[in-house]
Amino acid sequence: MTKIWTHITWSPKGKCIGSGYNEALTQHDDNDWLAVIDHDAMFTTGNWYQQMQQVIQEHPKCKGLTGRVNRMATQEQMILGIDPNNMDYAYHRRVGDYLSKKYYGQSNCITTPGHFSGTFFAVHIGTMRKLGGFEETGHQLACDNALQAAIVHAGHEFRVCNGIYIFHWYRFDDPYPHSKQVMDQIEQLHYNQLQLGAQNA
Repeated sequence: MTKIWTHITWSPKGKCIGSGYNEALTQHDDNDWLAVIDHDAMFTTGNWYQQMQQVIQEHPKCKGLTGRVNRMATQEQMILGIDPNNMDYAYHRRVGDYLSKKYYGQSNCITTPGHFSGTFFAVHIGTMRKLGGFEETGHQLACDNALQAAIVHAGHEFRVCNGIYIFHWYRFDDPYPHSKQVMDQIEQLHYNQLQLGAQNA
């Protein structure tokens, strides 16, 4: 059974968080996976670990994965129909429960290199070591983009777990600057289903 070690990684101010990722890589075996979640993020359901194991087992080419996120996410990671400005965690728990029931173990590839936000991700440790580890210079987002791009360029898959939903407390103290623009561009495909799922939760 795949072992997935979960870390909340920290780095000193002014230092790229990639150094923290690389330190975490040294603590585990090549065959294991390293999962990292931001300090201001949390899983909305308790079966995230089992879902990750299923995706890893069903997709041998997959060497990196992420989940769906409410804020600070690329279009591939956004959820259709949710309110990204809603800071009620109970609301997001209901969304996560709905997605878990509907999409448990389902995933799809992010094929565009560098199109990824690292609020939460997991990587195969041996693969990351072969690729030279994480970048330790530049902005944190550049580090996230670089790891996904490296995995894709090496011929591996980087997948989004559609049944795993992450609540990210990103700038909830201020209006989310891109939320309206992003949500206006995304079709409200699952809106009614999400509302129904919330009512039946």
